[in-house]
Amino acid sequence: SPRLNCAVQGVVATSLYAIWQVVYTRPHFKELILNPVTASGTTLTMALGVLLSLSAANLVHATSFFELLRSFPGGATSAGVMKGLQAVLVFLATSLVFCGRSGGMEMCFTIDKFFSMVIVLGGVLLFAKATEMQEKKKRMDCGYHRIACEGNVV
Repeated sequence: SPRLNCAVQGVVATSLYAIWQVVYTRPHFKELILNPVTASGTTLTMALGVLLSLSAANLVHATSFFELLRSFPGGATSAGVMKGLQAVLVFLATSLVFCGRSGGMEMCFTIDKFFSMVIVLGGVLLFAKATEMQEKKKRMDCGYHRIACEGNVV
C-alpha cells in the first residue's frame, strides 16, 4: 500500500540519517552546526523549528506522491507526466520572478524553453486524451463478452 511504502522508505531514510548524525556530525558539531548558526544570528531552537517544518512538508509531499501513484490512472507514468508539467510551470515561474532580477539570461524565458514547453504540454495533452479513451473503453468493455454492464447496454 502507498502508506506502507512511504513508511518503510521513511524508516530507512531516518535510520541512515541518524547513523550519519552519530558517526559524522556529532564529532564535528561545533564547526558544522553551532558556528554557522551563531554566525547567521539565529538560535539552535529556531534552526530545529525550521528542520521540523521541512520534515513535516516532506512527509506531506511523499504521502501525496504515493497516493497519486495509487489512485491515478497510469500510476508511475502519470506521475512522470505530472513532473513534466511541473517542469513547465517552473520554467514560467522562474522567468517571471527572476528574469532581469537575479543571475543572467539563463533565468529568462527563451525560444528553446518555449519549444520545450510546447513539446511537454503536447505530451501531457496526448497522454491525458489516451488515458481518457482507455478508461472509456474499459467502461464499455466488461471483459471478453460484450453484454450489459454497469448500466450500459451494448
